[in-house]
Amino acid sequence: MWAFLSVLAMINGRSCKIVELYRHAVKGLSSDKLTKVTFAEAGETFPDDRRFALLQKKNEDKFNSASPEWLHKENFLCSFSDPKLMSTFQTSYQILNADASMAEPCDTVGAENPTRLLTVDDRKSSENLLGPIDLSSEHGLASLAKFLSERSGKEVVCVSASKAGKHKHQFGNTSSGVKARGDTRTMHIINANTVRDIESKIGIPLNPSRFRPNIVLDGLTAWEEFNLVGKEIQLGTTRMSIVSKTVRCEGVSVDPLDSENILDIPGLLTKHYPEYGPFLGVYAVLDKPGSIAIGDSLILQS
Repeated sequence: MWAFLSVLAMINGRSCKIVELYRHAVKGLSSDKLTKVTFAEAGETFPDDRRFALLQKKNEDKFNSASPEWLHKENFLCSFSDPKLMSTFQTSYQILNADASMAEPCDTVGAENPTRLLTVDDRKSSENLLGPIDLSSEHGLASLAKFLSERSGKEVVCVSASKAGKHKHQFGNTSSGVKARGDTRTMHIINANTVRDIESKIGIPLNPSRFRPNIVLDGLTAWEEFNLVGKEIQLGTTRMSIVSKTVRCEGVSVDPLDSENILDIPGLLTKHYPEYGPFLGVYAVLDKPGSIAIGDSLILQS
């Protein structure tokens, strides 16, 4: 109890705020930078975050859209299986006719029919490579699968548990949500000061987006986010439970913003931080809906 009260006093006694928000609509492709996210129901993640995935054709029998289960990232074309290729694309994503759960400024309300528009550009030249295509249509899913099958040399299918309607299944990198709540949907939180601490140890600049977060916080001391595991926090008008630390894999060894920036992140974490091992970041699940925005403060609940 005294240890918890000490953590509560330390965290709530300083200013810790949201500085970045990201959505990754297609597992492995780049993110959309957001300013505000609204959640309509408990248990949700960011609207359409990792709603779509590029399943390797040879693993197609492992996925049933009517009864989807969490699958390890090795089954997909993603930043784990081909990080260098995936980092060469810059994508943008937009929901038209969003419901009460929205990611701003990308999503809008008012289209007659729901559409989910994805555009794929070359990161270096900004040349348009594909789209916009509508991922709420079979044609859109097939177009993305064909494009990435040709680019990767691996046959893939673009899958989703539901192309429209409520986002109930997330192709996340963790099974933490399943273990904690029986739900695949989580949110990934990165502490900016932890990333700065790693930078100081290895002498190389790192962008927090390398670690594919949904939420980046600033104001916690380095590694203090690990003290939040098992606790509930308030962010904006929401409440979230922190359910686990994030184990890092080779997927973050390539910077998604620069395919030439390659580092052995798991090895560097283990070398410089043996007390933590290959962990960086935490996963959260949504207990109380509401909204979060850039500048909102973190409050640890008693």
